Amino acid sequence: MKCAVETPVSTDQAQKKIYLVGNPNVGKSVLFNALTGAYTTVSNYPGTSVEVFRGSCEIHGVRYEVLDTPGMYSLLPITEEERVARDMLLNEPPDLVLHVVDARNIERMLPMTLQLIEAGLPVILVVNILDEAERLGLRFDLHLLEEKLGIPVVGAAVRRRRGLKEIRAAIVGFDPNQRAVFEYAADLERDIARVTSCLRADYGIEARAIALLLMQRDEELTAMVRRREGDHFRAVEEAINSIAFDRRVDLHLRISLERKRVCKGVLEGVIRQEERMGIDWSGRLSDLTMNPWTGIPILLLVLYFGLYHFVGNFGAGTIVDFLEAGLFERYINPWFIDLCRNWLPWNWLFELFAGEYGIFTLGVRYAVAIVLPIVGTFFIAFSLIEDSGYFPRLAMLVDRVFKQIGLNGRAVIPIVLGFGCDTMATIVTRTLETRRERFIA
Repeated sequence: MKCAVETPVSTDQAQKKIYLVGNPNVGKSVLFNALTGAYTTVSNYPGTSVEVFRGSCEIHGVRYEVLDTPGMYSLLPITEEERVARDMLLNEPPDLVLHVVDARNIERMLPMTLQLIEAGLPVILVVNILDEAERLGLRFDLHLLEEKLGIPVVGAAVRRRRGLKEIRAAIVGFDPNQRAVFEYAADLERDIARVTSCLRADYGIEARAIALLLMQRDEELTAMVRRREGDHFRAVEEAINSIAFDRRVDLHLRISLERKRVCKGVLEGVIRQEERMGIDWSGRLSDLTMNPWTGIPILLLVLYFGLYHFVGNFGAGTIVDFLEAGLFERYINPWFIDLCRNWLPWNWLFELFAGEYGIFTLGVRYAVAIVLPIVGTFFIAFSLIEDSGYFPRLAMLVDRVFKQIGLNGRAVIPIVLGFGCDTMATIVTRTLETRRERFIA
């Protein structure tokens, strides 16, 4: 396999497009890096501040453009990231979709696989983090799962480079005509058929998927259907309103429950739980961080040593003192002042650059000797906490407390970021679901 830095792709290039989709924290980015190599481009999706990673690779002589989409839980979007990921699937149809799921939570993530299959998208299911699931005693019959879904299913532990060869083979040998058909309850199937029969325009995905999203009151998709159907949209709207009136139930909840029922049937016989011989140290530590009796003391220790000592004492104390008093005041500033005094004959220009409040003597000194050590050590600590997997467990720990003030566990990231950089924390609040939550955080 050859990897290369991404370059703008023109429409005449026969370069196939692969999308990596899935929930956050399932290993999409690790798989993206494994497929594309070290060199990628990052750009904001048009009209948003959401970043999309693009790379390219060559597998068995075929060139692919690989896009790492923002994390999404469903084709029915809530956050801006989910809207961007869904818009990419609708507006820039891929040649292949790699749906990456966490093997430990496959039952919760499989409904989105069903949505992708219903949409008629070319899907390969990557069951990732298989090594950790196996340590928990879970055993998977992936061949049976592949039979039931009608799409290629690959087991992987991408971080350990397990399954990469099989993923590449599945990409090359993908058959777009292979796909299973799933049926819901009879009354729901009649409602879907009723809405589908009213759709006339081409949406790039199956009309069945469009009908389901319309029935779930997807406002953005409804606006798109209204534009594309034109005068015929009245029939679509009447059909949906009639179904909602006749059923007198929350269609969104009804469809979600039906998907879960179908997924439960699909997974029957696929997963087997073996008796665990014992919990390893990482499992014990994970349990301890989520238990309130031990999790809160661990959180206090992380804050005390990670933020107070490392950022406060070491970053804002030791490093700042060394840079400001040791380097700038003793060596750099005196040298720069003498240089400006010898080469700048105008006093106003000297004061601008090397005076008491000069651009270099004050501005650069403060930026490099004071701001940089504090922000740098904070983000080092933040990265270590994030990469260790502590944040998801911290979110579980504080979820109940945060709900008392109108937030949920996801708000822990912008709140922790706020200790170091208010601007970054404000930007990250876009991951929260509602405007009210973003305002509170």
